[in-house]
Amino acid sequence: MNTSGDTDRNAQESEPHCEAVRRGPGEDERTDVTRLPEQLVREARPVYGDQVRLEQLRLAAEEGLPVEAVKVLQAELKRFGLERASDYVNRIVPRATRMRRRRLKREEGEAVLRIASLMALTVYVWGEERLAARFLTTPHMLLGDRVPLDLALSEVGTRQVEDVLWGLHYGLPT
Repeated sequence: MNTSGDTDRNAQESEPHCEAVRRGPGEDERTDVTRLPEQLVREARPVYGDQVRLEQLRLAAEEGLPVEAVKVLQAELKRFGLERASDYVNRIVPRATRMRRRRLKREEGEAVLRIASLMALTVYVWGEERLAARFLTTPHMLLGDRVPLDLALSEVGTRQVEDVLWGLHYGLPT
């Protein structure tokens, strides 16, 4: 029979993406913060319903994500089949700027996390990365024949893509 402590320990071992949330205040979170884009994408589910995760994301962006988070996002975009992932991330933060700084500005970090969250939502809706990648990289008629990842560079564009995704998920006309 498991005690609640055993259950918590098992949950921690099976959910490595929650490690940063479980840490105590003052503990080093740089590695986890850098990997936030990858964690968001690979969790393959939206984070919006989890207040603890939302707070973690807000604080991470506010304090300034490490510039390495852009490289992590670039690797995820490449894994999703985006042919020129480096050009895409340069539209968020130019390479020369990343070379000069150690941390992203709040707006830049929010853009990185927004795109990673959109990728996760797309995987959640489509059920597999291959289909999600196709949706994100192909012009879509419900988006004015724009590529969803291009729209994701702005907050309003991201909301448009999310609206289409939730419509697809729930079978609603858009």
